[in-house]
Amino acid sequence: MLAKRSLTSESALFHTHGPLPPESAHLYVLRPADARLEALIRQRGVMAVVGPHLSGKSSMLLRQWGQLGASPRWMPVYLALGELANLDEPAWYAALLDRLTRQTGVAPASLDPAAAPALAWMHAVRAALKRLPRHKTLVLLLDEADAVPPAFNADFFANLRAHTEDRTLERLAIVLAGSHFASAASEDSASPFPPERTVYITDADLEALTYLIAQLGTETRQIASDVPERIYEWTEGDVYLTHVLCAALDRAVPTGGLLLDDVDRAVRRDLFEDASFDRLWQAITEDAAVRDLIDTLLDHQETVRFALAHPATRQAWLAGAVRADALGNCVLRSLVHESVLFALRRNGARHVAREHSELNRSSRAALLRDRYRLDHVVHPGKTSYLFRGTDMHTGEMVAIKQLTVSRDADEIAWQRFQREAEVLTSLDHPNIVRLRDTFRDTDFEYIVMEYIYGGSLFDRLKREGRLPLGEAVSIAAQLAGALDHAHARGIVHRDVKPSNVMLAADCVPRLADFGVARLVTVSGVTRPRTRIGTAPYLSPEACLGEPIDARGDIWSLGIVLYEMLAGAVPFTGRTDVRIARAILDHPLPDLRATRPDAPDALTALLDVMLAKNPADRIASARIAEDHLRALASEIGGC
Repeated sequence: MLAKRSLTSESALFHTHGPLPPESAHLYVLRPADARLEALIRQRGVMAVVGPHLSGKSSMLLRQWGQLGASPRWMPVYLALGELANLDEPAWYAALLDRLTRQTGVAPASLDPAAAPALAWMHAVRAALKRLPRHKTLVLLLDEADAVPPAFNADFFANLRAHTEDRTLERLAIVLAGSHFASAASEDSASPFPPERTVYITDADLEALTYLIAQLGTETRQIASDVPERIYEWTEGDVYLTHVLCAALDRAVPTGGLLLDDVDRAVRRDLFEDASFDRLWQAITEDAAVRDLIDTLLDHQETVRFALAHPATRQAWLAGAVRADALGNCVLRSLVHESVLFALRRNGARHVAREHSELNRSSRAALLRDRYRLDHVVHPGKTSYLFRGTDMHTGEMVAIKQLTVSRDADEIAWQRFQREAEVLTSLDHPNIVRLRDTFRDTDFEYIVMEYIYGGSLFDRLKREGRLPLGEAVSIAAQLAGALDHAHARGIVHRDVKPSNVMLAADCVPRLADFGVARLVTVSGVTRPRTRIGTAPYLSPEACLGEPIDARGDIWSLGIVLYEMLAGAVPFTGRTDVRIARAILDHPLPDLRATRPDAPDALTALLDVMLAKNPADRIASARIAEDHLRALASEIGGC
C-alpha cells in the first residue's frame, strides 16, 4: 500500500472542468513542457504553447502566473482571449489593452486610431513597459489564442512574429497558448512561431502521475501499490482523464483499500462515458483524412510516423486523439481512447460501458456467445487475430484469439489453434496465461484468455533497452517455474521469446502463446524438418530442424535472460540463415562486456543454459529455476 496521507477536504477534490485554480496547485502534474516554457520566458520574446484539446494549457499558464507573481522581478498578466471572441477588431484591441491596464496598474498610451490595430496595440504595450519599474519584466500570458477572431487573426500573429527576435523588448515576454492557430500556423506545424520558440505539450509520465494519484490516500483510504501503474496503463499520461478517474475513485471508494478492480470499474463507468469523447468522435468523423488515420490505427493496418507536417496527423493530435510514441510513431492517445473509439466505430452508439443486462437485442447479436464483445485488434496475424475484449457477464477485460482460416484452407494452422486450447486447458500456474473459455461462433473458432494489462516483455525491452539485474533474474526464475510446470505435463513450448511473455504488476510474468507447443505424447502437426520458433531464440537443434524437447525451451529462456541483461540477443545476423549459423558456430559473447555487474554465478548459469550440445545443457527447468531463485535472493530486486 502507498503511504497514507493526512489531507484536508479541499485537497481531496480533483479538478475535472476548466483550469486548476490557485488553491488546487497541489494537483498540478509537471511535464517536460513546464520546464521548457520557464526557460523560454527567461529568454523573453514571443513564444507559443501548443497542445491538444484538454491537455492543460490554461492550467500551465495559470501556474506560471502564480509563480512569476511571487517574484519581484516579474509582472505577469493573464488574459483569456476566448472572452473577447465576439468583439470586432477595434473593440477587441481596446478590451485587451483595458485588461492589461487593470492587472498592471499602469496606464499605457491609448491606441493610435491612425495606425493598424495590431501595430497600435504593440506600441501601447511598449508604452506600458516604460512605465514599469526598470527591474520588472512584463509577461503577457495570452490564453485561448486560437479564439482570436478569424477576421484579423492573421494580422495579429504576423505582428507578433515580427517581434519574435526583437532585442529591444528585453523586458517583455509574450506567451500564446492554444490548440491551433488556424491560418497563422505554418504548413508543417501547429504553431505561428518557429520550433525554437514553440512549446509542444506532451502527456505526463508515470512518476508525475503517481504524485497526483497519491492525493487519493487519506487516513481512512489506502491505495494499493499497483494502482498508479494500472491508472497509467489506462490513461497513458493523459492528465485530464487521470483527473476524471481520480475524482471517480474518490467518490466510489471513500474508505478502505483502493484496489485494481476499483480502477477498472471506474474506467468503464466514468471514463468510457465521458462527454469529451462525443466531441472527439464528432471531430474525427467531420474530417475524412482524420477518420482514415484513426481507422488505420484502430486496425493496426500499418505503422504511421507522427509528423505535424501531415495535416491529418496534426488535426488528430490537436483534437486529442493521437500522440507520438517513444519511437516517433503515431498511436492512439491512450488505452481508454482505443477502447472508446473502437466501440463508437463498431456500434455507432455512445453507450460503450453499459452492463450486459442493459444491452438490447441488436447489441446482443453483436456479442460472441451472447457474452464477449470484441473491442480492439491487438495483433492481426495471417491465420488468427488477437483482440482485446470485454466479458459482459463480469465486466472484465479479456484477450480473445480468433482463428481466421478454415481447416480445409490451412490444416496446420487449425491444428495449432486446437493444440493451444488443449494445452491451456491442462495448465494452471501463476506464470502462465489462464484460459477462460473456448468455443465456436458462426464460422470462427475462439479462445478466451485473461487479459494482462502490463504489455509484453518485448514492449518493455523496446522502451528501456535492458532491465535491472535483480528484476531480470526474478522474471527468468518465474518463467523457469512456468516451463517446469508445462514440462511436467509433457508440454514443450517451443517459442519462448519476449513477445510471448506478458508482464503483470509487480514483476509477475505470464507465459503466453502455446500455439506451437508440442505435446510429447501426441504426434506432431509440424511439417518434416520445419523450424519451429523465432530465429534469435532458436536452440542449435531447432536450427537444424531436429526434434525439440524441454532443453530447447531452456536454451530459449537463456537467450531471453541474456537479452534482459544485455539489452540485445547474443547471436545476430541480417537473415534467419545467418542468425542460425551464428547460433551454431559462434561462442556466447561475454555478458560482462555490457553488464559488468553480473556475478560469476549468473554468467556460469548462462553458460550451461546456452550450451550448444543439449547433453551439456542444464538438465531441467526445475534446476534452472532453483539456481535463478537463489541468485535473485542474493542480488535482490522485485
